[in-house]
Amino acid sequence: MDLKADDILRLLAASDVHISKHELSAFFRKPDHKHYRPCKDQILRNFLSGLQLEYRDGRTPPDDSSATAGHPS
Repeated sequence: MDLKADDILRLLAASDVHISKHELSAFFRKPDHKHYRPCKDQILRNFLSGLQLEYRDGRTPPDDSSATAGHPS
């Protein structure tokens, strides 16, 4: 899975969590960076909930459908 910032923000928005790209990038900084922010359980829980909504509901991600076309499952 190769998620970009916009993909992660879309998954969070599916769970009614709206954060900016700057807030998202703060989770991926080194802990000693002055703008580092730990990812709290609520953010992670909502991200996983967004993943479930996206992938378990039978919807195929837009860029994933071409990768599996023609390949038997």
